[in-house]
Amino acid sequence: MKEETTRSIPVFLFRVIAIHFLTYYFFGMLASRVFHYETILGLPVIRDYMLGYGDASVVWGPLVQPVRGLILGCALLPFRGFLAEKKYGWLYLWLVFVGIGILSPPAAAPCSIEGMIYTRLPLWYHLMGLPEILLQTLAFSTLVHLYMRYPAGVVRSLPPVFGALLQSLAGACFAFIGYAVFSVLYALTAGVQINAEANLSLKVQGLFIAPFLLNFAAIAFLNMSKRFIGIRRISLFLIIWLCNAVLIAAYQQLVMGGANPLFAIAAPILPSLIVAAVASKKSSA
Repeated sequence: MKEETTRSIPVFLFRVIAIHFLTYYFFGMLASRVFHYETILGLPVIRDYMLGYGDASVVWGPLVQPVRGLILGCALLPFRGFLAEKKYGWLYLWLVFVGIGILSPPAAAPCSIEGMIYTRLPLWYHLMGLPEILLQTLAFSTLVHLYMRYPAGVVRSLPPVFGALLQSLAGACFAFIGYAVFSVLYALTAGVQINAEANLSLKVQGLFIAPFLLNFAAIAFLNMSKRFIGIRRISLFLIIWLCNAVLIAAYQQLVMGGANPLFAIAAPILPSLIVAAVASKKSSA
């Protein structure tokens, strides 16, 4: 891809949105497990400030993150050249997040100095939230800087094997986003009550772990195998969709006590389209 294209505004915004979504989801899920948010959000004082872990609004949180990513991308547009030129651009960007966005925002937010002074939230709650926010913004700043530092693509600067693995991971992550979006839309269409505590449990999230690993392996195999360069995109889609559907149905039957054929068939459609598009593009490059 040409340098002018990779540094164009649409490409930059798309990358910032994707990086924000993935880092937000990963560190949010990790912190939720480590610090047991389902218990902490129900404690006195804190429950008066934050919505409960089982509130339906919590499920919508990840789905509105592309909007936040777009806002971040627009705010960073004037600084694209700076990020590309400075060796420690990731550090400068992260320090801006830490100084203005975390410790000293205009509002009395959790984890901020103003929040510690003017809210009733206990000090331990402010300190508990810092690891998630600091790590997420650090990862976001680092990845955005890398993409600006290497306009032709970070992957091309890596050895072929690592580049193929990174491409495969990115493709599998985008497919996972497809699963998340479909699951919420399916629940709303079917009239199923959204329960964040249940939906964010490891048992439910585990439904998509096997397809995630399968999609990662499929893209990696196609990236590193020359034997499948000529395979048609529609054939890739059908194979990947069938494997994903079988895995979901098997997980539902063995772990969740019963398979839902309609969900197992429909859920992998969008993720499989994403995987087929990514895999066929890379295998023909």
